[in-house]
Amino acid sequence: MPVSAKLCLNAAAAALFIAAANSCAYAQKMTPEPPAPSAEDDQAPALQAAPLPPPELRGTESPPLNDISDAPGGADTDAVNPVASPPPNYGLPPPVSSTRDFINYGRPKRKKSLLYQLPKIRRVGQPPLPPLTAYATAPGMRLRGASGLPVDITDPGPTVAVIPTLPHPLRPKPDLTPFDPVGIGVGSLRLYPYVETDTGYDTNPNLLGSDIVPSAFAHAETGLKLQSDWSQHSLAADLRGGYYDYFSFPAANRPEVAGTVTGRVDVTRQTQINLQTTFSLTTQQPGSPTLAIPNAVFITSRPLYASVGQTLGVTQQFNRLSISLNSAFARYMFGNATQSDGTTLELALNDYNTYSLAGRIAYELTPGLIPYVQVTGDRNQYDSTADVSGFDRSSNGIHGKIGVTYQATRLITGELAIGYESRAYADPRLPNLNTPTVDASLIYTATPLTTVTFTASTNIAETTLANSSGAISHVLSLKISHDLLRNLTLAATGTYQLDNYVGQPVSDNYYTGQFEVDYHMTRSILITGSYKYQRFVSSLGFTNYVDHLFMAGLKFQL
Repeated sequence: MPVSAKLCLNAAAAALFIAAANSCAYAQKMTPEPPAPSAEDDQAPALQAAPLPPPELRGTESPPLNDISDAPGGADTDAVNPVASPPPNYGLPPPVSSTRDFINYGRPKRKKSLLYQLPKIRRVGQPPLPPLTAYATAPGMRLRGASGLPVDITDPGPTVAVIPTLPHPLRPKPDLTPFDPVGIGVGSLRLYPYVETDTGYDTNPNLLGSDIVPSAFAHAETGLKLQSDWSQHSLAADLRGGYYDYFSFPAANRPEVAGTVTGRVDVTRQTQINLQTTFSLTTQQPGSPTLAIPNAVFITSRPLYASVGQTLGVTQQFNRLSISLNSAFARYMFGNATQSDGTTLELALNDYNTYSLAGRIAYELTPGLIPYVQVTGDRNQYDSTADVSGFDRSSNGIHGKIGVTYQATRLITGELAIGYESRAYADPRLPNLNTPTVDASLIYTATPLTTVTFTASTNIAETTLANSSGAISHVLSLKISHDLLRNLTLAATGTYQLDNYVGQPVSDNYYTGQFEVDYHMTRSILITGSYKYQRFVSSLGFTNYVDHLFMAGLKFQL
């Protein structure tokens, strides 16, 4: 063979060898790497398949010719006959087959992991718990007549069953007012009628400084309170009327009638219309400078005094801000009086009307602290341009004040206001009235059985005293109420009033002390008793007086 042909054959063989080597390297590169074993595989090794033996060539381990152990009946002709065996095929991978005899020459194939299941825990050596049974002292299980507690029922064992019992019903809440009247229901209204009769003794029935005639008396009174029970709007009324009859001094007989009707119309949740009607009928006090004429005799009878009034107002809420506007009309009427010399004093000339308009702005800083500002303008218009002394008492007034309603604690509540009031009169002979005003109230609940109430007020009062435009009145009052028993209440009240008359050097001092006892036999029957002390001291000495009043009575209420 020529040399060139031999070189070509060698080059071709080398090229084929290099190509085969590259094919083997490429096949090994493309074989995927087995994944790293996970923690789950380590915890459950029993769920993984056993590793396969390393790949081998088909026919490298043929059964021996004389091995017939696998043949049924002691001989297998196909296994021992070398001629019937398939010819070996060296160097090639086995064909893929679904039989169990296949050999995988690659890496082992991972099996899919099963879903996680909680392992079954078996407690070795612990028998199952016995069934629950009721303990001997359980409700319904204790034998009749048995004594003692064999087991602790507050802490039974884990295998002891407790029979459930019905919960005990809640105790009814105590009635804080066990002796208050329950009233009569009429539709959506609640009525509280009552009738009262009293008898007593008065040392100075007419409150005179001289010619005093003490007398026993009888007093009868009836009344009605009303309260609505509506989800919206409101209606309330307090009406009463009575009469005093003095056995030894008929000139002191007098009626007493008073009533107040209050209504509220809820236009919206923020807008309200307020209505109030008031009326009263009583008598004036004889011997007072408000009725006497200087250097003249005093009044011996009790002239009638009647009044009626109507108020209309609107209140608008703006969140915590409240604005109110109220208008009022009042009519005051006086009856003629009889003087000690037998003449008649025409007090009917003092009838007058009052027109007023009041505005109020309040802001709720907290539920217990509400400051406010209020301004009131009014006019007193008399029917006659001249009273019994020849003075025209028509006047215009304005009153402004700044105050606050407060609740310092749950035990202390009240109101405090400071202001200034001015009044100008139509008659130039009457001086104008100008005075600062202080109004205060305080309610202190010292204990659930004891309540202390204090009030103070300043106002301008009309008068018939000649050359005096009016009286500046200051009133202080203190009341202490104590429930000695749930149905026995004691109360004591002290009042001091000072009246200074502008235009005249006249001042009056009133001292009043009162002690009351109320005993509730039932909700409907009430026994009352009272003692009242009155003393009047004036710069006009002939009008001073002292009075003691004793009274006991029986009240029926529904």
